[in-house]
Amino acid sequence: MVLCVVLGSVGNVSAGTTFMTLDGEVAVLSDYRGQGYWLVVMIWSYDCPVCQREAGEFQALHARGQKNNLRVLGLSLDGQVGAMMAWAFVAEYNLDFINLIGEPSEVADFYTQESGQPFRGTPSLLIFSPTGVLEAAGAGAVELRRIEAFIQQF
Repeated sequence: MVLCVVLGSVGNVSAGTTFMTLDGEVAVLSDYRGQGYWLVVMIWSYDCPVCQREAGEFQALHARGQKNNLRVLGLSLDGQVGAMMAWAFVAEYNLDFINLIGEPSEVADFYTQESGQPFRGTPSLLIFSPTGVLEAAGAGAVELRRIEAFIQQF
């Protein structure tokens, strides 16, 4: 994965975007970003092999990040049809960070609105500063130490 540094403020359009929790509750993205910590949004799908391989690493990043002003938020694009499989994915990989779910087109639109880049698939990442500004976006596998090194530049 190449993390693309985002210049300017592309992402304010969808700050109020809503998705659902895996328990069926409405979740507003603006409730998570700009809360004084770095937010790494991992866009995933239950049937994505790279997502399956990286799930445990993102769990470890989230656990480490609790001490270092960083949180992970998962966003499944499996939609209503794949909600049970998404729930099973979270359970199988023991993910204790918050995971939301949306319809594939809604998640793709969210990524594009936030990043100004076309959505290319899973996994994809959006990295928001503690003030809620999008600082980086990208698609594909990534070494988590690169995310941590990127954040430490600030």
